[in-house]
Amino acid sequence: MKKPVYETHVQKGILLNANENSENLPASLLQEIKDALDSILFNRYPDPGETELLESYAKAMELSASMLLAGNGSDQMLGYVIGYYLKEGKTLYTFDPDFSMYEYYAGTYGASVKKFAISEEKPFDTEGFIQHGKELNVDMIMFSNPNNPSGICLPIETIEKIIQAFPNIPVIVDEAYFEFADETSAISLIDQYENLLVTRTLSKAYGLAGLRIGFLIANEGRMEELKKAFVPYALNSFSMKAACIVLQHKEHMEQYVQSIKQERKRMMTAASAFKKMQLFNSQTNFLYGKAEDKEKLLDLFGKQEIVIRNYAGSNAFRITIGTKEENDKVLEVLRQFEVTE
Repeated sequence: MKKPVYETHVQKGILLNANENSENLPASLLQEIKDALDSILFNRYPDPGETELLESYAKAMELSASMLLAGNGSDQMLGYVIGYYLKEGKTLYTFDPDFSMYEYYAGTYGASVKKFAISEEKPFDTEGFIQHGKELNVDMIMFSNPNNPSGICLPIETIEKIIQAFPNIPVIVDEAYFEFADETSAISLIDQYENLLVTRTLSKAYGLAGLRIGFLIANEGRMEELKKAFVPYALNSFSMKAACIVLQHKEHMEQYVQSIKQERKRMMTAASAFKKMQLFNSQTNFLYGKAEDKEKLLDLFGKQEIVIRNYAGSNAFRITIGTKEENDKVLEVLRQFEVTE
């Protein structure tokens, strides 16, 4: 079992490889966080019930706090539900490609992983996915929506069909990038389906990757069960306090999301004329692309000290949508690639 390699932040240049927000929180929010330091009892353990944080997120999402559990990034929440429901001899069913950590976590508990191939170039085969999963007699379904890395997003009708087709096993929808999507969230189905769980994060749209805060969302009955086995003190007092302050200013996140959507549209329009590479429509804060002469493209990015995500062994790559200035430099490299021999 090979542990996936995460992108490092110590590289120099323009970092567009990890789907982070390119800019830190505004000065006004940073000052609020600094002002709150005096209220934190650093000598005391954090609230094991995560009360203030869960209430803050519940208010922002218009949910009940009793439907929520928070942990060290949505990674911890994904790993937790895999460990809770799977063991040796059990099978996790996911997409290919999808977030590599699903397979890693399943492997740590001895579970096997079966994948269903999806394509950014073809419509999702809902019936094929369901039929294959039933033939395999899978024990859990987990996938990202929007998908990482392709950027495609399944509509709520498709999500519901999958949930209905597998009523006796957990269906986990990883919505790490959903704030950037134009579809309806699977959270809207939580009250209807006891087997549905959704994960969210503050790392992407909220720009809090450094705090590592993610959420698990389920109906109240299932969440009460899940909370009993969850580790205490999963989050520290500072991260929770800072997150609560940021959640009070949801308008900052909404403005950022709109700016990313505008830049995404601008970059896709510019890329529509390219012949030597292709960027695919995305509902995330990144663009997934393919180029036959990818090594030459990576070399051009490297010369400009722009770091993008390279999928080794394929012709695929992924570029985080950054600031307007960063995106201009990306487009400049792509145009240069177009005219190289």
